[in-house]
Amino acid sequence: MTHAHRHRGIFSFVLIPLAVALLLFGIFSIVWLRSSVRTVEYSIAQLDNKRMETLKERKMLMAEKASLLSIQNVKDTGDGKVGLVFPDRVKVIYVKKEKGVTPYKASLVGSDSQRDGRRLSEP
Repeated sequence: MTHAHRHRGIFSFVLIPLAVALLLFGIFSIVWLRSSVRTVEYSIAQLDNKRMETLKERKMLMAEKASLLSIQNVKDTGDGKVGLVFPDRVKVIYVKKEKGVTPYKASLVGSDSQRDGRRLSEP
């Protein structure tokens, strides 16, 4: 009988402190986890507020850009200060963009250098 009682005493001597330690570890880990989650939530809220402020600023800048680039504003500024005029549709030349890479060509047609036989690429 004493042998069984002795085995029970060692079992409870080791198991009870281990159970208490595991319980305390579990409680502290839950508290730490909740604290970490709360910190992440605050960081997300701050970033969301910063994003909203940035979006408002972007909208304001886009509106300012649109007002500065409006046709009437450009026309008024060009006519008054710089002397720019809008081109006449008859005098506009449209350049067709070719697909693929093509070499640049240049010539001096009708000039003195062509009569000499020199080309633009020669020194």
